[in-house]
Amino acid sequence: MNAFELISMSKGLNLGNLFDVEQEFKRETRFTSKCPANEIIHKIEEAAKPLGFDVHKKNYKLRLENMKAGRKGNLNVATEIFQVAPSLHMVEVRKAKGDTLEFHKFYKNLSTCLEDVVWKTEEDMQEK
Repeated sequence: MNAFELISMSKGLNLGNLFDVEQEFKRETRFTSKCPANEIIHKIEEAAKPLGFDVHKKNYKLRLENMKAGRKGNLNVATEIFQVAPSLHMVEVRKAKGDTLEFHKFYKNLSTCLEDVVWKTEEDMQEK
């Protein structure tokens, strides 16, 4: 990961919206966590299995594969965990295959299960 990728992950500094006008629904999302990587992996696994996903792990990458076919085939989600600082991880969740709207529905369910893992800034806490 280089400095430009790290800058683009910051809400305030991300200029992607200026260039991606046509893309209404994102195919990937990111969140940060102060939990250890193994705990993040375990929580994602715990959250994905009840939603009908098969989980394949390799190092700090997960491939979540929905066994039930949706509108555009099976939804596959790729997840990768990056260590940004000794006590801070960035988790990238992206649609690898399938319908983008199904991905959004899946991510909404996943994120509610991961509320205790996702690190929220003071600004995020005030928005609620």
